[in-house]
Amino acid sequence: RSHRNIGKIQKPNDTIPKDTNNMHRLPWKWAWLPLLLLITAKLEQVGGKTYLDWARTDSQLTRLPFFGGGVGHLLRYLHPLSMSPPSERGKISELRSELDANYVSYRGAQLWKLNFNATRGSSMAEREEDDEAAEKRQVLASPDAQFNEVVALFGSEVWNINQDGIDILIEQRNVADARKFMDKVGYSYNIMIDDIESAIDESYVEVPAVEHPLDSVRNNSLPWMEVPGSTMNWRRYHDQADIKQFLQTLLETYSENVELIQIGVTRNKRPLEVIRVSNGNPDNWAVFVDAGLQARDWLSPAALTYAISKLTHLWGRPKGKDKGEGQRQSRAEKAMRRIDWYFLPLANPDGYQYSRQTDRLWTKNRGYDSVSGCYGVNLDRNFDYGWDGTGSTSNPCKNLYRGAHSFSEPESRAVCSFLSGMREYLGAYVSLGGYGQAITYPWGDADYVTENQRNLKQTARRAVLALRRLNQAEYSSGTSYRQKLARPGNSADWVQDRIGPQLVFNMFLKDQGRYGYLLPPHYIVESGEEVFEFLRIIAQQLQ
Repeated sequence: RSHRNIGKIQKPNDTIPKDTNNMHRLPWKWAWLPLLLLITAKLEQVGGKTYLDWARTDSQLTRLPFFGGGVGHLLRYLHPLSMSPPSERGKISELRSELDANYVSYRGAQLWKLNFNATRGSSMAEREEDDEAAEKRQVLASPDAQFNEVVALFGSEVWNINQDGIDILIEQRNVADARKFMDKVGYSYNIMIDDIESAIDESYVEVPAVEHPLDSVRNNSLPWMEVPGSTMNWRRYHDQADIKQFLQTLLETYSENVELIQIGVTRNKRPLEVIRVSNGNPDNWAVFVDAGLQARDWLSPAALTYAISKLTHLWGRPKGKDKGEGQRQSRAEKAMRRIDWYFLPLANPDGYQYSRQTDRLWTKNRGYDSVSGCYGVNLDRNFDYGWDGTGSTSNPCKNLYRGAHSFSEPESRAVCSFLSGMREYLGAYVSLGGYGQAITYPWGDADYVTENQRNLKQTARRAVLALRRLNQAEYSSGTSYRQKLARPGNSADWVQDRIGPQLVFNMFLKDQGRYGYLLPPHYIVESGEEVFEFLRIIAQQLQ
């Protein structure tokens, strides 16, 4: 309003004198507006206060205090760029058309990180002692008992425990009370996701091709990104039918190198399909890779199918091509050709599809318990090693339910039966999951050493360095016990104990808590490249 003659009544023919000396200054009166938009776009709620998110990576936030809480929150929600444009909302609605009438909404729920390193009462010695800190992370008990109280009173579920703290889901009805409690006791926490449902919306958006990180860096298209005859494109998370069609397309395109093997069926009679990629040499070591044991983990099936597409494109000879017409390969890629690859992209297809249609955060399979009336068993607690230990539950209504007995579920039994038949030539087993950015190896139930731990440790460290060189991804490595929650009955420990291949790993993909299980789809390609790089390291290690 500053350049209007407020207070002066003018006739239509009045001439307004122009201050030609000051005309060039007028736009500067609005120069603060872009700065305000930039600042409010980077506001972050932390511990009930508002901070300026000055620099962000996938794993770290650098924040500066910004105004009072009320002013900061007001600016955050008034910021026009924080609202999805109508076109994006339309895309979300279209892609979520598969949702059923029983859809579970998480509107208003939040993801919090309770910070270990800023806990009142914890000593510097505790924070710097890796072994002791690792031991404390194995149970829900944190360096301070009051963390348990927060989880018990307000946290509907613990998503993850890492070196920084505990990631817990806070339901909407508990958010206000939890914030008051944390502020009262003076504990440090970060609100990583301030509305879970909004983050779920983002996971349904398809990313334009030009926005793929690797496309923009290399300034060209990746030939394995498009699979003729298939709907797979890795610009969004695909459903079970799309993944099945993708595997069938690879079989038809690379029939000389690809085989589809049905190893079993799920509770709901969906097929459990393994895709084998091989040159047919009987002297090859075999590597088995599964993904998606946890239903809400959409990233690992997407990343694995990307790696499969790249592997078959670089290696396989399309039907009708003569020998020598394929791609040139590096030494590392030639090492991958000397492996029989077995991939199970959807180890829990029933749970995965239920997560897409009804409850995005569903993690179990869809087995029914007639006594409790509850559904599902956590498949990564159902294997026959350390079964029923700390970190699982006998309550069928809980996410960590381990089943009525080990191998109670057709999905885990199918994997057990198939791997048991590969005992003589299985060189490596890898289970992909989210999240945490860690490469771990047995054991997950206790802190003791395996016979092949030196080899496991060296391979994991080599992979960590390779992933850092690839795209500056910061992965940690170590035993599952030292890196994660106690995981009794997990698949990797069972494979190590009963099958005994040279290499056994869990690879926990992006990120380190910023999005958790709700990683936006523009991370799929980057994660797929990381999976491919890890498999390349394993292939070289087995030569």
